[in-house]
Amino acid sequence: MKSLKFVVVLLFVSLKLFGQSQVDALIHQGMNEAYNFQFDAAEKTFNKILEIKPNSPEGYYRISLIHFWIFLGSRDEGEYQVFLKFADLAQQKADKILDKNKKDYLTKYISGNLYSFRAMAQATNNKSVDAFWSCKNAVNYYEDVLKQNPKYYDAYLGLGLFDYAMSFVPDFLKWAVNLTGLSSDKARGFRYIKTAYKKGITCKTEAAFHLSKIYTDYLAEYDSAFILLQDLSSKFPKNALFNYQYAVSLIKAKQLDRALPILDRVIQLNNKRMPQITALAYYRRGEIYFCKNQFRTAIRNYKKFLDISKELDFTGIASLNTALSYKMLGKEEEYKSYLAMAKGGNQDLFEDAYSYKKSEQFSNNGIDKIYLKLVRMKNYLAAGDNKLVYDSLKSDVNKFEDSESKAIARVYLAEAALNLKKYNETVSISDQISEEKISLEKWVVPMADLLNAKAKFYLGDKTGTKDHLEDANDENEYDFKDYIQSQIEWLKRRIH
Repeated sequence: MKSLKFVVVLLFVSLKLFGQSQVDALIHQGMNEAYNFQFDAAEKTFNKILEIKPNSPEGYYRISLIHFWIFLGSRDEGEYQVFLKFADLAQQKADKILDKNKKDYLTKYISGNLYSFRAMAQATNNKSVDAFWSCKNAVNYYEDVLKQNPKYYDAYLGLGLFDYAMSFVPDFLKWAVNLTGLSSDKARGFRYIKTAYKKGITCKTEAAFHLSKIYTDYLAEYDSAFILLQDLSSKFPKNALFNYQYAVSLIKAKQLDRALPILDRVIQLNNKRMPQITALAYYRRGEIYFCKNQFRTAIRNYKKFLDISKELDFTGIASLNTALSYKMLGKEEEYKSYLAMAKGGNQDLFEDAYSYKKSEQFSNNGIDKIYLKLVRMKNYLAAGDNKLVYDSLKSDVNKFEDSESKAIARVYLAEAALNLKKYNETVSISDQISEEKISLEKWVVPMADLLNAKAKFYLGDKTGTKDHLEDANDENEYDFKDYIQSQIEWLKRRIH
């Protein structure tokens, strides 16, 4: 009799383990399909988990993740509702399990991720206060997971993302952060995300992507971003987002020609469930051709972006650059039309906020030939043509009568000199900028200090580097703040 009981127990355990191994295999298969943006195939795979383990949150959780991603890439309200439906079902299943076993840290991790997805979806849907409370719930779950199992490193990804994101909350929403008791620490957040990437089990792909964005957007460490994004793109060649982000990192590193074929790949993929990524690929193509001063091609790509984009992000800067392109081509009516459109866009993005200001300025005061020359110089810098900028501005900068234009020209000249390793000359040019009276283009002040700091760093002047870097950091409250700050952070990390 005892032997019969033993056989029954052994059979039960074996069936349970077999069922779990089958579920693990389906999770692996479905996530590979999801990462390759094969969403229909992934959902079919995750539906099989529902059949095997209908009382588990796992299948519902994975399906909610698919629709969360599709919502972010499409802004489709229907996808938002489908995401909420499956997220609610998954949470209900998780709650029942946790009611019976409060120490089930794997289920707590799923709950943390569900609240994390909810927070990001709510923030995207302009439900900021709801998003903060979801963040708080997510953080609580992640912290509980790590209390129970300090070596479950996947939980560090969610904590790191919130730590990093909260440091960028605008002032008018700080009250909500204080109300929910959330904290922010960029250095700790970055460390947590790296920990998840290096030691996590299930979150390596997401951690690699988020790490690449931090390297690109906030630390200006483009080589580090390339390594991560090359790997992701090769593993998941149909993932338009990974390819798009790879192209962005190349553009910011001034490797425009390398970025173009990758953007073409994104457009060819043309994922119907993620149309916004295709739209953004056209925007970046417009950006590249604008920087190459190929204005007709830039216009075609910017127009394509404006036609198919489903959100406001970058529509202001795309319209402004289209207007400037038409101005360069001598087409006045088209210039005025797109200049008016440049007042649109998402004013929370510095690119669109800058476009609004420039639209007002040019509409009221017109635009002169010197400014158009400076636009070309800035484009040459973005394309890496430093010698051309240096030779052109070195002879012309003292001819500019307007102090604002002279200050901008000197910033571009100093940057070109720095890139050509003319460090003493960079210091001299940057020092001259402080002599100019500047009322509109105040970003040139922190930018001049940054260039001065970089030049002194290469000259081995540590004290001068730190002094100018501190000045740049303190004064960086104007246009191009995000870009300048990323360069400041890059130099800070070199010093340390």
